[in-house]
Order: sequence, then C-alpha cells, then structure tokens
Amino acid sequence: MHRSILCLASLLLVLAGCRSEQQDERHYMAPAANYDLSHWKLTLPDEQASEVRPDALKAGYASRYFYLADNGAMVFVAPVRGGTTENSDYPRSELRELLDPSRDGQNWFGQGYHRLMAACRVLRSPSSEKIIIGQIHGYDARPLIKLQWDKGRLKALIKRHPEGSEEDLIHLFTTRVNNDLFSYSIEVRDGVLSVEANGERFQHDFFQADPAWRAVPLYFKAGAYVQDAEGGAAEVGEVQFTELQVEHGE
Repeated sequence: MHRSILCLASLLLVLAGCRSEQQDERHYMAPAANYDLSHWKLTLPDEQASEVRPDALKAGYASRYFYLADNGAMVFVAPVRGGTTENSDYPRSELRELLDPSRDGQNWFGQGYHRLMAACRVLRSPSSEKIIIGQIHGYDARPLIKLQWDKGRLKALIKRHPEGSEEDLIHLFTTRVNNDLFSYSIEVRDGVLSVEANGERFQHDFFQADPAWRAVPLYFKAGAYVQDAEGGAAEVGEVQFTELQVEHGE
C-alpha cells in the first residue's frame, strides 16, 4: 500500500511537470506579430534539430528557443547541448531564407543585388564566446560568409572557394560591440561581397577569387548559431534582433 502511494505521488509530480512545461511554452509571444517571416524557415536546437516552416511561423509559432521579447525584439536561444543539423557540430536557433516558401531549392545567385540588413545584440554567449549571427550560405556548398560575434568583436569569415580548400579570408572589425545593440548588413552586388557593421565596411570580390561561385545558389541566414558544443545544460547563446530585412534586385 505504501509503495502504491509513492508511485501515485511520483506520477502526479511527472504530470504536473508536463503541464508546467506546456504552460511555459504557451506563454511565449510569437515573433510573427512584429516581423515578416513569410520567406523564412527556422532551425531549432532541440534533439532532432527540427525545422519550422514559414506557414507555422506566420501562424504564431513561439517557444523557449524563439520568441518575441517584451521590448518587441525577436529572440533566438541556442543551448550548447542542443541538437545539431547533419553537417554541423554546433546547435542553432536560426532562420534560413526561402525565396519560395514551399521549397528550399529556389535560391539566388551572386549576379544582381542582394542585401540582408539587421540590428541585434548578444545577451548571453557560451564559454567559447563565439556566435554566428548572420550568413550567406551556398546551396549544397560552403557558406560564402559567416558573420561571427567573437568575444565582443565582429569577425567576417569568408570562404575563398565553394568547394575544395577550407581556406578562410578573415576580417576583424575595429569597433567592439560587446553586448550592446549594433547594426550590420551583408550585401552582394554582381559578385562583390560587402559587409558593413557600425559604419565600418569590408569588400571582397568572390567571383574573382574563384569563378566557381558564379554557379552556386545562395541564401541568407540569421539568428544564434553557437560555436560551442560543451558546457552545462544551462549554457546558451541568446541573441535579440530588432531589425531583419532582405532586399533583392537586378
């Protein structure tokens, strides 16, 4: 009889915990209330590295990994012990641009004009103090550019080649941003990459560096992609975005 009472008590505690977790998830506000997410999908740092499609984001998706803060900012949270995508060792809460919301295969090329504009601040960082906050990634190829918050400084990590050599071109921005709000833009104009942060601008002709980039489909990414997979369960990267816009032109 005593054992039965203990089992019942344990069951009630588990159920109460589940209800509490569900209530926790329900109280988050959806970023789609303030931001146009109709051309983005979200990768989560849960065990399966799940994806949330644009229709679900527009319908009001929010969780402890992605929510609207009281100040109206869009918050990305990635624990270092989170799940990872197939080709990465690190977890992320990160948006991926979709030109066609129904499929991933339609992307843009380095010809023409393409620009990502954002404003954000890093609230929490993992032990490595490194978080990717913006990217141009190649479809079935390497990322052209990863903009990394690195111990309070911004660093542009640029791949010289879409395949083959792993060699990076690295530009360290002069101004420290620390945990303050800052703005950045990542722009491509006819094969020339321009990265600007707080008024400082860096350019790289990636078509000249390797003409193979001309045939690589590209897309923007933004969020919190922690460059760390160690540490306790409470160790996270957290980034707040107050602006996120994309432009494409001829």
